[in-house]
Amino acid sequence: MVVEDKEAARKALKAAGVTPLAGPFLDFRDPWGNRIEIVGYDNIQFTKAPNVLRGMGLAHLAKNEKAKKELAEKGMEMSETKSEGRLA
Repeated sequence: MVVEDKEAARKALKAAGVTPLAGPFLDFRDPWGNRIEIVGYDNIQFTKAPNVLRGMGLAHLAKNEKAKKELAEKGMEMSETKSEGRLA
């Protein structure tokens, strides 16, 4: 599950009594036993088009340097948008 703020998700899970699984990631099991992984939007290679982010009210989200580098290594480098003047 991709979230805007991974630490806020961690706090919400704790407040709800959900115990994360052991390991380096923020994973937990839902009531049916499915494993759910929480991932911050800034740290994934997936991206939305700038107009879609704007429409969702999420234009403030950006990728971190690691994600940008991984995208560039695959030939999918982040480009500046003319309408926003910032990295998409």
